Amino acid sequence: MPSLGFGLERIGSAAVRYPITALVLIAIFSVFCALGITRVKTDHTLSELFRSSTIEYKNYKNMSDRFPTSEFDILVAVEGKNLMTPELMEVVRNLHLELKFVEAIDGIISVFSMREAPDEEGYAPPMFPAEMPQGAEFEALAKRVNEHPLIGGKLLSVPDEQGQLTLLIISLKPSFIEQFGRTATIGEIKTTAADILGPAGLQSQLVGVPVMQQEIRDAILRDRLIYNTSGFLVGLVISLAFFRRWKLVMITSLCPAISVLWALGLLGWFGLKLNTFINVIPPLVMVIAFTNAMHMVFSIRRRLKEGSDRYDAANHAITTIGPACVLTSLTTAIAFMSLTLTDSGLIRTFGTAAALSTSMAFISVIVLVPVLVLLLFKDKNEFIRTEGDRHHAMTRLENFCAGIAGWLVPRHRPVAGIGVAFLVLFAGFYYQLEPSYRLSDQVPDTRQSITASERIDDKLTGAHPINIMLTWSGDKTVNSPDVVEAIRKSHALIESQNGIGNVWSLETLRRWLEGIGETGPEVLYKYLKRLPEHVVRRFVNEDAQSALVTGRLPNLDANDSVPLLHSLDDQLGDIRAQHPDMEFTVTGLSALAALQSSSMIGQLSRGLMIAIVVVILLIGVAFRSAGIAALSVVPNVFPILAAGSVIYLTGGGLEYASVISLTVAFGIAVDDTIHFLNRLRFEATRNASLDDAVYQTISRIGPVLVLTTIVLVVGLAVTIFSDLPAMRKFGELFISTLAAALIGDVLILPAIVLSLRKLRTVRSQA
Repeated sequence: MPSLGFGLERIGSAAVRYPITALVLIAIFSVFCALGITRVKTDHTLSELFRSSTIEYKNYKNMSDRFPTSEFDILVAVEGKNLMTPELMEVVRNLHLELKFVEAIDGIISVFSMREAPDEEGYAPPMFPAEMPQGAEFEALAKRVNEHPLIGGKLLSVPDEQGQLTLLIISLKPSFIEQFGRTATIGEIKTTAADILGPAGLQSQLVGVPVMQQEIRDAILRDRLIYNTSGFLVGLVISLAFFRRWKLVMITSLCPAISVLWALGLLGWFGLKLNTFINVIPPLVMVIAFTNAMHMVFSIRRRLKEGSDRYDAANHAITTIGPACVLTSLTTAIAFMSLTLTDSGLIRTFGTAAALSTSMAFISVIVLVPVLVLLLFKDKNEFIRTEGDRHHAMTRLENFCAGIAGWLVPRHRPVAGIGVAFLVLFAGFYYQLEPSYRLSDQVPDTRQSITASERIDDKLTGAHPINIMLTWSGDKTVNSPDVVEAIRKSHALIESQNGIGNVWSLETLRRWLEGIGETGPEVLYKYLKRLPEHVVRRFVNEDAQSALVTGRLPNLDANDSVPLLHSLDDQLGDIRAQHPDMEFTVTGLSALAALQSSSMIGQLSRGLMIAIVVVILLIGVAFRSAGIAALSVVPNVFPILAAGSVIYLTGGGLEYASVISLTVAFGIAVDDTIHFLNRLRFEATRNASLDDAVYQTISRIGPVLVLTTIVLVVGLAVTIFSDLPAMRKFGELFISTLAAALIGDVLILPAIVLSLRKLRTVRSQA
């Protein structure tokens, strides 16, 4: 028969001829990869997901180069009953002062950074004097504090039944963090806050991008340990339960372990960092290698049981199962490479790394399985003698699949009809899905950052900044009348948007000064000189001739925030027309996430559709048949639409994790279709009728498909317990897709084959 694997399975034949040489090469390459694992690092940068060549990302980077960004801000939310008392405010001030000694901190903004209105001589005293006032004097101070434009509703909430909240906004030194990391710094801030606030009965929680990044890193490391360990153990236990022969168990378990070693090692040597998505590559590689190894081992076991020697069994598996393994590896790699059809650098990296890892899984199986068989099964008579007593579980599974085949063959038409009906129903659900994304979806939702963010959303409008950056040129300054007017209009515009609150800009200070009788640009300029430099940098960068107007959003879904951002940008059109020599840009990490999520999720969806078309065409080329390609459409599309229906029926949307998991699961699920069609091709040459060919195919390939699906589902079930919402979503959809793929390949595909009577098409491939 023409090879489905384009001859690449001959790598295994070479290993059979020179098994010792193959083992030596495997050992050398494994040592090389083990050294590469020591170079593996973790990337937990939230903005990395949106790194691209788009105008939105360029605008964000432009702002990041000019102003302190939220990527280096830690928000300490201090909360307690009757917070605005002399004693408790003194405790908060002690925290502010103590945190200044943390080496990684560049500056702190809190109520203790602010100054009173300037006096007649232009001096602006600190909001809180060195000695905290008492009684009526403190009450007057509290009133002025709440009326201060940068404090009331911004750094200090309105008291309610749950108490009052105040914020400390901590700016970290980027250079220090890049050199020494953020773990120790966050730990020091957390410990300092607990030591100072705890005895006074005050509570503190940390939020902000650095905290989120740290929590992502911790979750990634935890998940990597759990997934790799549990996935290996699950495969080992299930293999032992069904094979009951340690040699076969070792073969099926060693291949996935070696594949993971190779994949992680190459990631390290190529400098590809682990992140939320790349973190799933080890279990994916384990899944791919285990599936292919199981198909090879089933074939070898059957051949040995029939009396063939180890060389014949190994070569038979290479020539019959090997080509299908090649084709499944190619189709899986194509599915992964479709992820590169997006603007996101992080997702492109994941797709490339996953495709590379797929090739490692194939090579490990096609080389290691036959070599281990040659070394471990030297006495075929002993194998035959003991086989019958060891495989009760396997026999029951084979009988179960034979029972399904016997039930299906006479009922193929109604089964095919029901399958197509569900396909149409699922398609209707799938195409009603809309893109959905929240920045917090990337963050562990069992950690403090989400809880603190929710408290800030409730007390101070939101924790996610949104910015309008103004840029001018020429001899203009921040005091120029048209610059002052442009800032005023931009501030008023962002302030008028429903959902945006806690607005900061130079206009905030100007209004306040004007309200107390201090007017004129020079007064504002003098007042800025009195404020700490790290506070002023939040408003203006005179060297870069830029200013910021900053509001804050709650944790909104992209479907809610994108219309708001588009409306804001559209309304800026009038201001742009009035100030044609200035630039106005809506940006910020939250804006970047919201604006790019919809387009990138759409790109991923289109990439999935392209992958499906390419994979089906490749199947047609490999089988040399357009009919076979057509037959593969339903079982390949069915699991994707079924998993999409699960999303729809549970009230979800198409998130990054959703589309990526559907793409990855498609790459894995198509393997079952290829192995089924490959087996059907052989059985069609050995049986007089199509009914018998389908019966034998289900009886022989069904146990492998069922067993590998069980291993994959159980092994990946641990992802449901991840702290990362994206990882949980990935696991849920992956499991749904695999379960639907098993139904599609064991029931719907053979029912359609029988209904269409494609015997001639199948036999023509022999």
